[in-house]
Amino acid sequence: MKIPYLTLFIVFMLFVNLADAQNQLPWRKRAKMAADFEKSGDLYQAAVYYRGVYEEKKDKPEYSFKAGRCFLNLRDYENAVASLEVVKDDNNNSKYDKPGYKYALALKQTGAANKAKEAFNSFLLSYQGDDKELYRNFVENELKGCNYALKAQQYTNPAVNIEHLSPKINSAKTEFAPIPFANDVLYFSSTIKGVAKIHRTVKQANGWVQPQVPSIFLDKMERTHFGNGSFTQDGNRFYFTQCDIIEGKPQCAIYLMENLGDGQWSKPSILPDYINPNDANTTHPIVVTSDDQEILYFASNRKGGKGGLDLWYTTRPINSSSSSSFTLPKNLGRNVNSIGDEISPFYHKPTGTLYFSSNGRVSAGGLDIFKSKGEKLQWEVAQNLGFPINSAADDLYYTISEAHGGGYLVSNRPFAPQRSTTTDDDIFYFGIENIELAISGSILDSDYPERGLLKDLNIKLFQKTSLGDEELIDERMLAVGEYEFTNLEPNTSYIISIEKENFQVAIAAFTTGAKSEELTNDIELIARTDIVLPQRVDPQDIRYYIMAKSYNSNNNAYQLPVDPIDPNLGVEYTGDTLKIFYELDAIAGLGDSRKLYYKEGNPQPYHEPLIVRKENIEKIPVFPGPYPTTPIAPPSVVYKIQVSAVRKFRADKYEALKEIGRLSTEQTSSGLQRILVVSKETNKKNIDGFKRKSDALNALSYVLNSSKFQYAFVIKYVDGERVGEGFRGWNEEEGLDTGTKPDGRIPKDVYEGF
Repeated sequence: MKIPYLTLFIVFMLFVNLADAQNQLPWRKRAKMAADFEKSGDLYQAAVYYRGVYEEKKDKPEYSFKAGRCFLNLRDYENAVASLEVVKDDNNNSKYDKPGYKYALALKQTGAANKAKEAFNSFLLSYQGDDKELYRNFVENELKGCNYALKAQQYTNPAVNIEHLSPKINSAKTEFAPIPFANDVLYFSSTIKGVAKIHRTVKQANGWVQPQVPSIFLDKMERTHFGNGSFTQDGNRFYFTQCDIIEGKPQCAIYLMENLGDGQWSKPSILPDYINPNDANTTHPIVVTSDDQEILYFASNRKGGKGGLDLWYTTRPINSSSSSSFTLPKNLGRNVNSIGDEISPFYHKPTGTLYFSSNGRVSAGGLDIFKSKGEKLQWEVAQNLGFPINSAADDLYYTISEAHGGGYLVSNRPFAPQRSTTTDDDIFYFGIENIELAISGSILDSDYPERGLLKDLNIKLFQKTSLGDEELIDERMLAVGEYEFTNLEPNTSYIISIEKENFQVAIAAFTTGAKSEELTNDIELIARTDIVLPQRVDPQDIRYYIMAKSYNSNNNAYQLPVDPIDPNLGVEYTGDTLKIFYELDAIAGLGDSRKLYYKEGNPQPYHEPLIVRKENIEKIPVFPGPYPTTPIAPPSVVYKIQVSAVRKFRADKYEALKEIGRLSTEQTSSGLQRILVVSKETNKKNIDGFKRKSDALNALSYVLNSSKFQYAFVIKYVDGERVGEGFRGWNEEEGLDTGTKPDGRIPKDVYEGF
């Protein structure tokens, strides 16, 4: 869903009592007045008049739809739901514009995620418009957002505390764009007097002082509304937005003011027209000083974007004699921008992280706040900040201030007892409590604990995912039986696995809480020599029993039975044989037709052969991205994408990855299964993998952006052997240790995210 135009800059509404006026006028007159109100941008009066007409004329549901459309644009979600419910099933009626979709969006933003899922699915089943495939993509993304919202506890950071700012700052109108400074100074924008203006306040011992419009802005503005600005690092240049509201829609551009000294500032000058094109809105500037440049990030719906409002950047030399010697703007690319809207950027220079809001990615509500590390054109895939930073409503204007001990954001969320409506934005403060979670313990022999710590052990730490998988996140060799895992996630389930020769594997499960805690768990191993063990059967022998080793190529694949029954003897598999059958069943599910074959002794999923003729070229997925095309690698070199390394896995979890390429598996020496994505073609040596580094990285961007595999990375193979520990960025050296953990996993202190 595109954001309402007024959210670009302000939300501008007039609340009046219209009941008496409606009762005194004929319904046709009121319908005409409602249409005029809507055209002029007075959506509240339009909604009330439309709703009044429908209440009188129940045989004209089109007026309930028009009311719901206005309420939705006003972000009055409850009234939007009530009005759109009347026509939610009439999705193919030419009088309406996808009412079922709008109804589902409104439900989602009330926080009713389950009901919204039902409504989205109902819309998709009934809608038959020419743009159904486009809306199928929208609905799939919104359904992911609903599922994300339903797992709010999993994605909640208990260390974050949200506070609603003082009534001296937040009014019944809209407050937005906080700009924190040292000494508890806060600039922000407000529509408290019906016009957007920048205000200044300061926090003293007894609270915030009454905000005022600073004198540097008085009597200097060309346009009616001004706000959402950014000062340069030295405080001598101020970029901000000015807007006119024309027929209910803003026309916005970025301006610059410069410090003249002695407390005097220049009049605003508009930035060049290649930054502020006449046919687009340009707003939300944030300026960053980097080396000898100013980098100006901003939002715009200019031509050449990914869809809606995108984030762009331009630069100018700091030592330039011209105040506006900017480069041509460039789009930040698909790792940041989406088919929806991206707005209100904030760049945190100490961590090199861009924060922004988007409604085109998987969000719990409408606009959610995301983050991406990088600069200019090089960005990691954006990650949702989770809860409580985000909510079912719209969340934007995220900013961090070390001087203020936390940060600020803007939201229209209900927040008892201070606010119960969603029709205006307020400024919130967030503080972060440092939660430290760790577990440690000793590893002893259960029969002889008095002998002290065991030696020479292998220990693994697995994290349980929402889909029931157990994903390896750390592995170590211990010379002495003492272990410690730090930097654990709150409210998360883990499994510790310990192995030692001549001892049984020990498994210990635990779950972290929401407060800082140091857990202790001493683990005792049971010696294998003291128990009766069944004769060990090599799992590979069982695999060869179920599926003969002669099935050794994609052209000679084995059709795995649906049921775990020996096709020759007609008896059910049991014990270890049943376990191996289900292992093969999971691998077969990664491919086509429940077939599989052996490659170097490892079971592989079968894929339908892709014959590369001219007419089939379009079937080979190509993922344009931020990385330019690199030369084809030598035949001995390919690149693969590793999406996970797990103890056990479910094939359906990887179904979406089949759009990208073929799925493959690798068995590690420790018994884990690596799940890999390779191109649908093989190279001249018939080796699976991407031929170009750029193809692999762009496909990786798609994986990270379109799936839950947030720890995926690219790994280089030379003559079939893995080289190095993987990479996921353009500037990372191939084949070198880039700070990853054993088995090529990216540690959370390097790549964080949900």
